[in-house]
Amino acid sequence: MIEEANDIIKISGRIDSTNATQFEEEMLAFDIKGDVTIDARELEYISSAGLRVFLKLKKKADANVNVTNVSPEIYDIFEVTGFTSILNVKKALRNMSVNGLEVIGKGATGTVYRIDNETIIKVFNENVGLNLINNEGKKAKAAFIFGVPTAISYDTVKVGNCYGVIYELLNAKDLLTIIRNDKEHIEEHVKNFALKIKSMHQIEVDDTFNDIKQGTIDYLGSLEGLICSADEVKKIRAVIGNIPDRNTFIHGDAHIGNVMVQDGEYMFIDLSSSGKGHPILDLVSMCSCFKLTQSQSQEAREAREITRGFSLSEIELIWNTFLKTYLGTNDENYLKKAEEQILAVTYSRIILAAVAIPGLFSENKLESFKSKAIEYYDKGLEPICF
Repeated sequence: MIEEANDIIKISGRIDSTNATQFEEEMLAFDIKGDVTIDARELEYISSAGLRVFLKLKKKADANVNVTNVSPEIYDIFEVTGFTSILNVKKALRNMSVNGLEVIGKGATGTVYRIDNETIIKVFNENVGLNLINNEGKKAKAAFIFGVPTAISYDTVKVGNCYGVIYELLNAKDLLTIIRNDKEHIEEHVKNFALKIKSMHQIEVDDTFNDIKQGTIDYLGSLEGLICSADEVKKIRAVIGNIPDRNTFIHGDAHIGNVMVQDGEYMFIDLSSSGKGHPILDLVSMCSCFKLTQSQSQEAREAREITRGFSLSEIELIWNTFLKTYLGTNDENYLKKAEEQILAVTYSRIILAAVAIPGLFSENKLESFKSKAIEYYDKGLEPICF
């Protein structure tokens, strides 16, 4: 009925009035220090007599009691009796395969697949833990409350060694695919996207969301001794520090692959990197996808999901249309200055990939990004122009 392994208590079978006393004796006999985790994957039934043991366990531990891998039937018992508000009860995750599913987007933390016309699934990279995934869910709900158009997940599953989150989006299509299939109207689609991003950047949020600017400044310190000297880190931090502070919403990975369109409405997905700050911090993704790639070979662009199927002229059109629409001007001098500032921030943030995702960029490419960020600093920092 009870087994302990790796600081996790595993319970199984049926727990009712006939064995509740034995269950209590065994549970309370454990040397409990801090939070308690109970794996209920093999629990078949539990009565009120068994539930009362959890209360005694919580009182003894004077800490959180986490009951994991609970079947839907057992979860209903915990919920009906009110124990889900007393204990941290988590349902068991069902297993799912994405073999053969269409890839509709890729981001820094995972890949998005279409399950059917009504649902999509984001499969996180293997190194992304459940806590981070749950945090993304909380961010999405908080963003939705503040007025950010986003999809809310309704289920978490296991996909091999990874976790996946399922969203219900009736007949929704990702904007990237829409543009690929309707290239005659690239400008129209990109203009709508740019205006939606700009509108989102006007939404003020609270401390539920992390300060992206400060987080970047702090994280840049990890580059010292890795690919940057102390002086180089100081200069790159100054580039980010030059950005004005704001309490407006930042998606964190805002590009056309992270938008679903449903009945003409735009909904943003993949809010794992969301936070608050100046909009320039959110233009990094579009700049990385459609400005930096302009200097790459066609083969390299085809290797990226976001630029696959687009010619160089189409990629240039996407970036130029986005920038002009977002900034609301055709003034070439102003656009050039704004682009230079966006590029500097992009270079400064993208080199963090050397720490976050080792091997994502070659050493030569990272050295180039670093040099360009420092070159921008050395010319003398000016106030952000938008």
